[in-house]
Amino acid sequence: MTVQQDKAQHHRPVLAASPRGARGPQGSILFLISDTGAGHRSAATAIAKALRIVYEQACASGYLAPDIDIHIVDVFRECAQFPLRKSVALYGPVVRHSPRLYGQLFHITNSAERFDAAKRLCQPFLLQGLRALIERTRPDVIVSVHPLLNHITLQAMGDMGLHVPLITVVTDLVSAHAAWFARGVDACVVPTLATKRLALAHGLPAGRVHVLGMPIDPSFTARANATTAECRRALGLDTDRAVVLLAGGGEGACGLAEAVQELIRQRIRAQLVVVAGRNRQLYAQVDHLRRRTHTPTHIALFGFVQNMPDLMHAADVIVTKAGPGAISEAVACELPIVLTGALPGQEIGNIDFVLQNGLGVLAPTPESVTQHLATMLDTSDWRLDQMRARVRAISTPRATFDVARLIASYAVQASPRL
Repeated sequence: MTVQQDKAQHHRPVLAASPRGARGPQGSILFLISDTGAGHRSAATAIAKALRIVYEQACASGYLAPDIDIHIVDVFRECAQFPLRKSVALYGPVVRHSPRLYGQLFHITNSAERFDAAKRLCQPFLLQGLRALIERTRPDVIVSVHPLLNHITLQAMGDMGLHVPLITVVTDLVSAHAAWFARGVDACVVPTLATKRLALAHGLPAGRVHVLGMPIDPSFTARANATTAECRRALGLDTDRAVVLLAGGGEGACGLAEAVQELIRQRIRAQLVVVAGRNRQLYAQVDHLRRRTHTPTHIALFGFVQNMPDLMHAADVIVTKAGPGAISEAVACELPIVLTGALPGQEIGNIDFVLQNGLGVLAPTPESVTQHLATMLDTSDWRLDQMRARVRAISTPRATFDVARLIASYAVQASPRL
């Protein structure tokens, strides 16, 4: 499926006009997430950062905007009771060690009827804590950035006799789970037309579905003041040698250690920047390889990082699994992609997204990773430049700010005016 732009625009006011210097009341926005992987928190944090910028710009332009009060809450950690809280914590180990099992659970529950049964099973362990969270934070808007938290939030508000605008932000590019789509939400933000079609198929009104792109940290799309060489120098990398960024997401999955080992064996003349995430075993494996290698391949190793924009701006190509966040960030940085695989379930469709849009290649084995990189880094080969051009063509650099403005429009309407 190729990328298309949705021309429909929402018509809700973003901020209300007011004399310069007027000050509005407090506005509270509650983000509901779960730290399963890194994508949900990353998306919420990115939107929160954009919201603060949007509000600051509005105030500087003389518009009435409430002071913004943002809460980002891992609902399962802070609100769930045993055994649900412990069950969700198994996500990381399952993804690393039994991805096929995760894929089976995804498909078994991926229908409105089956998810409804799973929801009824989990509700008793979460509803009370979620109601207490809403009562404590008293938000003007609730933003769900996790598929398991949409229906249950509507249930919690119904139990309380309360209606707070609820906005879902879908963070899957293609194969989004049925749980994402709850008919009672006020708005559903989706990154692609493929996810819009899924939302409509699950009964959401077309007027409430907004194709705005994937929210990523504004740092990825900010116009870089530094050149590629300066970015490399700041990271302690050779400015004249190609840089390959290898990242496996928050859990550091999909055979990165094997890929690094094969790249060393083939003596690829490049600098490898490896981000292991929270995967300590992967970090230890790559560290062992780094210590015993004496080839032209230089390895820089990181754990869970906060400076991924800097790493991407320094790189020529990224090797990663088909996570929606990593793909969207790479696109924002105009970085061609080598996919090593995908988590069974919601990430499978992302492979077609990358291949059909000409954003990169699929390399499911360490040998194929090496072969593709050798070709892509060949200075006489034209394909890397062609991929960069295609990446630029589909980039939506303002997506995070568009999502922020939509949320701000609901926050302003919910907050009383002076």
